[in-house]
Amino acid sequence: MKTVHTAGDEAEALMLQSLLQQVGIPVMLRSRQIPGYAEVVERATGVWGDLLVPDEREAEARTLLAEYLASSRASRPAPQERIAGVVVPTATLFDERGAIDEAANVRHLEWLIGRGVHGLFTLGTTGEFSSLSREERRMMAELTVRTARGRVPVLVGISSPGTDEALAYAEHAESIGASGVVAVLPYYWVPPDRSIYEHYRLLSVGTALPVFIYNFPALTGRSIPPRLVARLAADRPNIVGIKDSVDSIGHLLETLALARAVRPDFTVLCGMDYHLLNTVLIGGDGCVPGSANFAPDPFVRIWRSAAAGNVAAAVEDARALAPIPGIYGMDAPAFVIVKEAMVMAGLIPHAATRAPAVPLSEDERRRLRRGLMEMGVVG
Repeated sequence: MKTVHTAGDEAEALMLQSLLQQVGIPVMLRSRQIPGYAEVVERATGVWGDLLVPDEREAEARTLLAEYLASSRASRPAPQERIAGVVVPTATLFDERGAIDEAANVRHLEWLIGRGVHGLFTLGTTGEFSSLSREERRMMAELTVRTARGRVPVLVGISSPGTDEALAYAEHAESIGASGVVAVLPYYWVPPDRSIYEHYRLLSVGTALPVFIYNFPALTGRSIPPRLVARLAADRPNIVGIKDSVDSIGHLLETLALARAVRPDFTVLCGMDYHLLNTVLIGGDGCVPGSANFAPDPFVRIWRSAAAGNVAAAVEDARALAPIPGIYGMDAPAFVIVKEAMVMAGLIPHAATRAPAVPLSEDERRRLRRGLMEMGVVG
C-alpha cells in the first residue's frame, strides 16, 4: 500500500476516501490518533491520518486527488484582503528600563498609518521577536491589531525554532483578528527541504489565517528554494505569499515565475528595502522595508507611482534609497540601526534595545547621520 494523501482532519479523510472509492480505487484510512487524546494529537501535529491505496493504483489516485483539490481551491472565493504595497515591519519600542512602552508603540503605529503605509507586520526581525517573552509577543500582537482597527491589514510574526510553538502563536493571532501570520523556517539546526515543507504545511493546517513564508537565509542559515515555495503554494491554499529577504532580483524573479505558475494570486514581497521598485516592475506585490519605520514617505511614493504606471517618478524616488545598503552595512543588527535612525529623525527619544544588542558607536552614529542626510530624513 502507498500513501497518497495526508489528511488534516477526519472529515477531509472521509471525503477523499469516498471520492476514490467512487471510481473503484480501494482505500485504507490509517489514523495517527491516540484513543482519548485524538483532539490533542491532531491539534499539536495538524495531521489526522493517511490515505493508502494499492501500489498499482497509486499514480491514478494521486492524479485524481490532485485534480479534485485543484478544482476545489479554484472554486473558493478570493480572499477579501490582498496584502500588497508597503508593509512595515514595525519596531518594538521599549522604555529606558527595557520594558515594552505601550504608549510609544501606539504613537508609532498611528504615525505610520497616517503616512499612508499599506500594512503592518509586527514581531518580525525589526520587531525583535527573539528578545521577547511569549507573553510580550502576545501583548504586541494584540496592541498592533487593536491600534490598527482594521484601517490596514496586520500580519503577526509567529517565528519559532519549533512548529508547535509557532502554531500556538498562530492560534493566538487568529483569535485576536490578525490578517495573517508570517514565519521564518525553524532555526538553530538547519532543516532540509522536507522539514521546511512539513513546518509550513502544519502551520497552514493549524490556522485558517493566510500564512506567509519568510525567507531570510542570512539569519536562518539557509534559503528556501523557489521550487519549494511553489510546491507549498500549490499544495496549501492558505499559504498565500512570501516575504523574501534575499538580496537578489534573480531569486525574486525565479520565485515569482515558479509560484505564479501554480498560483497566479501568490503574493511576493521583497524584504530588502531597496528592491521595492525592482520587485514591482517584475510583477511582485511590494516590500517589507524596515527603513519605513523612520522614512515611510519615499516607499509609499514609489509604490503609488509604480502602481499608476509612472515609472519615471518611481525611479526618481527610488534614487533616494541609495544610501540604505551602506546604512545597514554597519556591524550592528538592523533593529538597532532602525531605532537609532528613529531617534535622529525625532520620532522617539531613545533607541533602547535588549542585551546582547548594544548601541551604535559614535563613529557609527556619524555614518548613519550622513546616510540619513543623503536620504533627506534629517537636515
